[in-house]
Amino acid sequence: MSRRDELDRLKKQKLFRRRVLRTSRGGRYVSIDGEQLLNFNSNDYLGLSNHPEVILAAHEAAVKFGFGATGSPLLSGYTSVHQELEFALAEFLGYPRCLLFSSGYLANLGIAGALLNRHDLFIQDKLNHASLIDAAQLSGATLKRYPHLDHKKGEQRCQQFNEDYPDNTILWATEGVFSMDGDSPDLFATALSADMFNALFWVDDAHGIGVLGDNGGGILAQQGLNKEHVPILSGTFGKAFGAAGAFVVGADELIETILQKARTYQFNTALPTPVAAAALKALELIQTEPWRREKLLELIERLRQQCQEYGIAANLGHSDTPIQPFILNSKNAALETADYLRSRGIFVAAIRPPTVPKNQSRLRLTLHHALEIEDIDLLVQCLIRNY
Repeated sequence: MSRRDELDRLKKQKLFRRRVLRTSRGGRYVSIDGEQLLNFNSNDYLGLSNHPEVILAAHEAAVKFGFGATGSPLLSGYTSVHQELEFALAEFLGYPRCLLFSSGYLANLGIAGALLNRHDLFIQDKLNHASLIDAAQLSGATLKRYPHLDHKKGEQRCQQFNEDYPDNTILWATEGVFSMDGDSPDLFATALSADMFNALFWVDDAHGIGVLGDNGGGILAQQGLNKEHVPILSGTFGKAFGAAGAFVVGADELIETILQKARTYQFNTALPTPVAAAALKALELIQTEPWRREKLLELIERLRQQCQEYGIAANLGHSDTPIQPFILNSKNAALETADYLRSRGIFVAAIRPPTVPKNQSRLRLTLHHALEIEDIDLLVQCLIRNY
């Protein structure tokens, strides 16, 4: 099939993606393709990308260090700001050591590449992020996936491999908060399953850290786990931190192994220093401004209560996080509803396969600190076509 035929096929099947052009800051309202729209399509959960202290920290770091990092972390790209951020994150999350990456995608590729080879096994939840799936493929390890949240099926995958290759590494990875459904695994039970087969357990909590738990410590804090249960924890600065880049925390020996062997760390220009400074300031604000999380919880509760009241709760996924999937099943229904909402001044993303399974197309409603209760009410009225 030619490239043109493939593009025509995507258009015919309603799977063709088009970018939108944003010409304003993110926030409660956002300018998209020249329209001012109410924004239900942002991962800036705590509104920190616009926080004046975050912007000032980035500015001051740019003045002192310049913008670009000027090299990989093993050459000239590792500054005192990067080091301070690593120390602060490790302390905040309760792990001995931290390593920064330029993006969550690169972090996941690097972690897997450093810890696995073609003789090993990589166990994953079936709905894990694309970066984790790609990480398995690039590592060369055998990839085995289990049905979503079914850690007992994960045990079966491990048992079969253990019988054949008892001395080989097993890495078990799951998301802490799944990016399309907003749900979470029972991490304690999953950790026990991994431990049963001496598997190294890894949680990617990109959407949980900063948002969940009493102090913003993420899904581990919410479920009462620590480094003893989860030896590898990764996350991103592109969501609740309102910045960019990513990190992994773990034991000193583990992090040193990743530093020494992860090609996406060694051969990639380091995170720009102003971005690291912004993430460092955001980390401070996550701890000192808990009211941002409290407001977010109020918005989540309001959406769920309103959907229940107006008879559309069945469409809403089972999530207590800012990710609130509104399931519409067909691609056409998702696209048509997103277009209708836009005609009413609301910006929301229609999600279709292959991002989600077949017949599970949806609106991915993301709630964030800048929204107000009346915005939730307006959204629900539009979803029931009462506005």
